[in-house]
Amino acid sequence: MGKIYRWMVTGVLSLAQTIAGWMYMLPRPVRDQVLPAAAVPGSAQLFADRGTAATSGGGWYVTMQEDFAGNSLPELWVPSPHGLRNTEYWCPQMINAAEDGTLKINAAYLDDHNCPDCPAAGDFTGGIETRGTFTQAFGYFETRCKLPKNEGLWAAFWLQAESMPRIGAQGRDGSEIDIFESSFLFEPTKLGNCVHWDGYAKWHKEHGRVTDTGIDLYDGWHTYGLLWSPECYIFFVDGKAVWRTNAGGVSRVPSFLRLTVEIRHTELGPYGARLGEFSSTRENPAVFEVDYVKVYQHTDYEKYIRAAEDFPAGWFVKPEPGN
Repeated sequence: MGKIYRWMVTGVLSLAQTIAGWMYMLPRPVRDQVLPAAAVPGSAQLFADRGTAATSGGGWYVTMQEDFAGNSLPELWVPSPHGLRNTEYWCPQMINAAEDGTLKINAAYLDDHNCPDCPAAGDFTGGIETRGTFTQAFGYFETRCKLPKNEGLWAAFWLQAESMPRIGAQGRDGSEIDIFESSFLFEPTKLGNCVHWDGYAKWHKEHGRVTDTGIDLYDGWHTYGLLWSPECYIFFVDGKAVWRTNAGGVSRVPSFLRLTVEIRHTELGPYGARLGEFSSTRENPAVFEVDYVKVYQHTDYEKYIRAAEDFPAGWFVKPEPGN
């Protein structure tokens, strides 16, 4: 009986392990899962281009590697829409592509602003993006940056599909994916991640999370990344996974990239975080400093890419101004 019993126990444990392995491989709900660690493309073989990856049997390859080394905006990047954003003005004059190898997005109250499209006085900042020059669905997206250590604003690295206002297919026909939003100056170890879909008005849906990283994100340089697969989004800080979700059903539609700063004279900002009062000036501007942006793609992901028009159940709602 002892041998039979041990055989039965061993068999059950072996079966359980096998089933556990199968379940790991099968699609499963991942909404709100937190991961202690996950592999990023940088830890695997990385090919210089798609052709090399394809002839080598597939894998990760580089689609963008921007180091902002010059004294002007790189070819793929353009200023974010010029004009009133909310209560602040986005103006290309607030973008400084310096020769020291970093890009700087400044924010300040000015009363001597000289621009034909903006008033002379007000809050001014801006952003850069790849709208009209570069889009991608799926892959790995990462920036290394230094957050502005100023009240009344937040910096962000985010992706946006032009079709995000489409209604009817959840986020699969286009989403906004906030890789990070830095509205936590008074709780500097925290950051926010969020996914938005179905436009910004009546049908708008969102799902986000605030993570306490245990690291002072306002002290020096840090990296923020997104692994966007057909199954889920995984968000990273300094190479460590902090959140995983499939909110909105996971977008299949290419998005453009954005790096921006927004100003608000409100007590609370995104995620209900305390913002403080914006008081930066020309003499003491807030500065969002960006060292690089890297984007990779995987050959296995390409077959899942779709156009927004591949989702006929939806209908299109005109975007609200400024989005």
